[in-house]
Amino acid sequence: MPRREHPAEEWPQDIESCQRNVVFPDTLQNESRFWRNLGNQPWTPVAKVGLALLGLFVFGPLGRFIIAVFQAGVALSAMVAMLLIWGPIFLAIAWATRRALRKINHSKRKR
Repeated sequence: MPRREHPAEEWPQDIESCQRNVVFPDTLQNESRFWRNLGNQPWTPVAKVGLALLGLFVFGPLGRFIIAVFQAGVALSAMVAMLLIWGPIFLAIAWATRRALRKINHSKRKR
């Protein structure tokens, strides 16, 4: 593959664009943009099938686990334990994501 020569002023911009979507703020912005825009456009049949399959693979095992817990008779204590374990983890993730997005937006306004 032939190597392209870059003028000195284009080199930093090229390096920055090559690193896009790999470093932390860009990946966070892309993922938040994905979730924000998920319901803004009309869904094609292919998108509906893909979303249904994603939901099936994510929520299917979770539903199967919950049904098994109820059938075993330890439903209440298992649900409370899961809530006490995973609740703070998800709250910490949500808090850190909001804080990071707020810092990014604040730094963009400063410029």
